[in-house]
Amino acid sequence: MMRKRDGGEREMSSPSASERRYSELGVSEALRRQYDYPKACEELSLILRKAYSKLPKPLQSRIFQDTLFAFRRLPEVQTSQGMSSANVLVQAVEVSLPKQKKSVAVSEFKNAMVAHKRRGKTHQDEGTMQVPQDVLVHIFRFLDVQALVVVSSVCWAWNSASCDNTLWRSKYSLLFGDYDIKTEGHTVEGKDAITSLDWKVAFKRKYTGTLTWRLTSHRAKCEHCKSLLWTSHITCGRAHNCPEMKDQKLKVKSVLPYKIVEYLLGDTDLTSSSDSDSDSDGSSLVEQQLRRLWAYPRLISTRNLAI
Repeated sequence: MMRKRDGGEREMSSPSASERRYSELGVSEALRRQYDYPKACEELSLILRKAYSKLPKPLQSRIFQDTLFAFRRLPEVQTSQGMSSANVLVQAVEVSLPKQKKSVAVSEFKNAMVAHKRRGKTHQDEGTMQVPQDVLVHIFRFLDVQALVVVSSVCWAWNSASCDNTLWRSKYSLLFGDYDIKTEGHTVEGKDAITSLDWKVAFKRKYTGTLTWRLTSHRAKCEHCKSLLWTSHITCGRAHNCPEMKDQKLKVKSVLPYKIVEYLLGDTDLTSSSDSDSDSDGSSLVEQQLRRLWAYPRLISTRNLAI
């Protein structure tokens, strides 16, 4: 970690510690997963802008190789979000890398863009396959919340399946724990208070009422084992295998993007149990990023299906 010398000067922690922290972030692995590719690019761009020049040479080389790999993966990424994130990454490259490395990376990006356009021309849209709703609901259990919101805009059938009440009840329980009837202000009493609840509305209310979940939706910390997670790995069908959880329920806390950079530099310890400053630290970012998760285009609404 960063330590202060007597004169107030900051001393960089050992290279092995920085590389260990970078490995724990799992950026390299996330770039290989198409559903995490956009967020991994955004995180990598933030690291380039805010941390790259302060890191030891071996880790700089590793981050540079991951940047090149991100651009090489671009032709396989078929989403506009992935394309936008790659553009954010190349902008970070242009202001952060030294001249020679910048030239190599920008050239890689341009080649990837050409390959991406060619690939797009060779693939014809074959339409959406009709899948039974119960099968769709089962598949959607393996999606994280952000992906679930995205697929709800594909077609009416997918929108309907994505609104399944039991699905959102599972999502709520997984991220926020048991629903507190008194705290949440639900007026129906007894057992019916849970069974009759619109769990999608309850999830959205809880999500938009919690600052750190509003500001970032791709990183979290397990409160039991203190490990850093990609929220795409916290799903109803693929829960986090925590060695410390035992018979307890999963408990996670969202991690703001700038905290990832601070952790990499050793300025903060995300593995500590203190999280009292999480909400206050991010308060200045609210206006810029409020309701990011729910900002996707909506289908023409009906009262029951609208996001």
